[in-house]
Amino acid sequence: MKISVIVPNFNDLRIERAVESVRRQAYQDYELLVIDGGSTNRDLLAFYRTCAANEVVIEKDGGIFDALNKGITRASGDIIYLMGADDQLSDDHVFADVVDAFERGPGLDGVCLGCEFVNASGRVIRTWYPPKVSAARIKRGILPPHFSLFLKRHLYALVGAFKFKEYRNIACDVLWLLDLAILKEDLRIEVMPQHHLRMEYGGASTGSLSAVWNQFRVVHRYARSQSHHLTCWFLYSPVRTLSKAFQFRVLPHWPHSRRHVTELRPEGALRGPTSPAARSTGRSC
Repeated sequence: MKISVIVPNFNDLRIERAVESVRRQAYQDYELLVIDGGSTNRDLLAFYRTCAANEVVIEKDGGIFDALNKGITRASGDIIYLMGADDQLSDDHVFADVVDAFERGPGLDGVCLGCEFVNASGRVIRTWYPPKVSAARIKRGILPPHFSLFLKRHLYALVGAFKFKEYRNIACDVLWLLDLAILKEDLRIEVMPQHHLRMEYGGASTGSLSAVWNQFRVVHRYARSQSHHLTCWFLYSPVRTLSKAFQFRVLPHWPHSRRHVTELRPEGALRGPTSPAARSTGRSC
């Protein structure tokens, strides 16, 4: 069972850590596709020439969700995994356990990892270890970060592409997940709390009050347009936004937060300023 890993990027040197966490996986039946929006950083371009990616596409595009759409179209795997350039997998056995879950449950649609969000200094400031993921919960506004999901390929065919043009790259992953929950009410996603994804916090979607407000407004309007599928559509965006407030914490004793983290600081790690338009930060976690 092949995993397609799709990483969008734009002038973000942190992608080396993401690629290294993929390269170290014990399960090696995967392809790594990097979709770059036209980076000009020389160190990054040099890294692309020697990295372990199966394909690196460098061309201008319409933003992070356009890049993800391109990657999904090019992917050949049975499982699609979207990964931010600033993300790291917690340990070397994530892929192996994900594939094992799919093989044990042939009707499984996806696998969800836990998430730990860190600030620029690496301190955990928010965590997300869900008890379950289901269509019913998604339709109530309780959503997993899209980048925590390993999903069967057919789900992307079912829902279609991210609507980045219509919604100007705002909350497109949230809208996609809501569409998925509406179209597939029997959605089966297994939660895998023994592994997590380490994400850097505070990007384009969460770095300012105006960004949070823009997301709230887009999601609210979209929920209204889908009101015939939602019990209380007017609560959808408030619930989604407020649910994040309960995730902020520091985890000195969290059972998964330290034991599984793999330090990824290889020799010659790329260093340098990160573009404010870094592609990895456009998600709506």
